[in-house]
Amino acid sequence: SGSWITISPSTEPPPRSRMLRSVPMGLTVLRLLLAPVLVWLVYAGAPGVVFASVVLVAFVSDYFDGVIARTLGVASAELRHFDSRADLVFYATAAWAVWRLHPDVVRSVAIPSLVVVGLDVVRHIFDFAKFGKDVAYHAWSSKVWGLSLALALVVLMGFGINQPFIGITIILGLIAQIEGLLISVALPVWTHDVPTLIHALRIRNAPAGRVAGDGK
Repeated sequence: SGSWITISPSTEPPPRSRMLRSVPMGLTVLRLLLAPVLVWLVYAGAPGVVFASVVLVAFVSDYFDGVIARTLGVASAELRHFDSRADLVFYATAAWAVWRLHPDVVRSVAIPSLVVVGLDVVRHIFDFAKFGKDVAYHAWSSKVWGLSLALALVVLMGFGINQPFIGITIILGLIAQIEGLLISVALPVWTHDVPTLIHALRIRNAPAGRVAGDGK
């Protein structure tokens, strides 16, 4: 017979494309896996430069996972939320490592550090009460705080220098936590990737139906 069989092109992305799209998730998972590496380094008595190198790798992965995700168009709410949780696990572990290796530094900044942690707890409670889940704003103030935190950890763990970097980091942490809480107060619905409080206020004042994120 003279009939033709038409084969529809596959809608599956090619293997190379799938691999590229998995890079942001891989970088985030790498940062998560570096947390137990820090624990091992503490008990192994590794030199400070090794700690500094691990922190530096974590920071680079934190920067590029978001950049690559946005470039490839895979910056979903789920991925960004996982990114925030990986940050929390890694930097909480790094704080524990500092406490074990430099207890004098921890004692010197204990009160302001506890204020930053307390604000973070308040934010989580408020976010769950208002939105029913955690948030992932990735605000610019948080990014600056993350940069200063990574720098402070590198110079402290690698070279034993704590000031003025630790003090600056705490101040930036207070600013980031306060702005994050104010963003949650301003937003009418759950929204991810909100750069500043000004953006949150614009979302709040936007016409109905134009709010980005999962809370449409």
